[in-house]
Amino acid sequence: MTVQRLIILLLAPLSMSATAFLVPPLLSLATPSTLTPFPIDLPMSKQGEAETINGILSKTNKSHSDPTFIQALNPYRSPQFASDREYLDFLISLQEKQRNNSAKFVDPFWEQIKLEAAAALEKEPGAGPQLYQGILGRSSLKSAISSMVSHEIETELIPATALKGLMLELLTIEDEMRIRLDLQAVATRSAGIRTAMDAVLFHNGFHALVCYRVGHRLWQAGRTGLAYYLQSVVSRRFSADIHPACRIGSGCYIRGSGCVIGETAVVGNDVSIFDGVTLGGTGKEAGDRHPKIGNGVIIGGWAAVLGNIPVGDGAVVDARSIVTKPVPPLARVSGVPARIQGYRSLDFNDVIDKDLEAHLAPKYFEQWKQYESLDGGS
Repeated sequence: MTVQRLIILLLAPLSMSATAFLVPPLLSLATPSTLTPFPIDLPMSKQGEAETINGILSKTNKSHSDPTFIQALNPYRSPQFASDREYLDFLISLQEKQRNNSAKFVDPFWEQIKLEAAAALEKEPGAGPQLYQGILGRSSLKSAISSMVSHEIETELIPATALKGLMLELLTIEDEMRIRLDLQAVATRSAGIRTAMDAVLFHNGFHALVCYRVGHRLWQAGRTGLAYYLQSVVSRRFSADIHPACRIGSGCYIRGSGCVIGETAVVGNDVSIFDGVTLGGTGKEAGDRHPKIGNGVIIGGWAAVLGNIPVGDGAVVDARSIVTKPVPPLARVSGVPARIQGYRSLDFNDVIDKDLEAHLAPKYFEQWKQYESLDGGS
């Protein structure tokens, strides 16, 4: 019997209302036949920053089995856990904590980030002020992120306190879920970021994406002047120029430096965008003039996708390529101008392939299999 199966069996007899959120992280270790979502039935919270999963679902018309929301609330296993035994002990401790505080949702993602901060403090006591201000002194993940980012982008015109208040006012429950998935993306895909705590404190691309989500809400509310101001500040601070009107899905990893995303661009879920990428126009079009990027696309450093063209789900654009024509799903394109060099293979037994991250395989495997019938697909 595997350790993962033992963990499930040990937790199964316990109250599902307290443990449901603990088990789905193990889905990434399961086989296709066992990828059955667990029901979620947590008590409603009295705190605005501690919305339960049911509260989130009721506001977004999502089902308990929606993979995005399962992934959002159970996305991460910290490298702090050296063994499955340590991880199991942590899960059981969270279950007990949930029992003792049934009115408030115990967030496994946030609890792991706090563990990482405590471990960092033990190794480097001199980092105490930053760790307490950024993580240990905060009540929730939302509070930590909004506080950290607001201090990063404060100006003489808008101090950090006003920016944090603006974030807490504008960010919706759906935005919070997207930000959690963005954070997961950094922690799992960035070679230079070891933990989610590091991403919260230091990753410019993640900070820029949080600011975009605030600016996007300002734009939707008709507050375009403030949205443009925020875009300008973020562009100078993080070297990422993301227009507040564009649409970006959840679980996106943006490396940050030199990234440009135009006004009418659409970026799907779980997209990886590396340094210097431009999603821009050709200069010959007006109106809807920017690319439409599908789910799970990877765009290499300093590549440019120009014009109102689709890049299909799962496609890979190699570094320094210039794309001016539609890209089919799962295609690998390269060159100037970019041409199709091949297609990504989809084999569940080979999900460790760097192009299809293991934690995304259960989410997209069946959906992307339909593309294998394309001419030239593998």
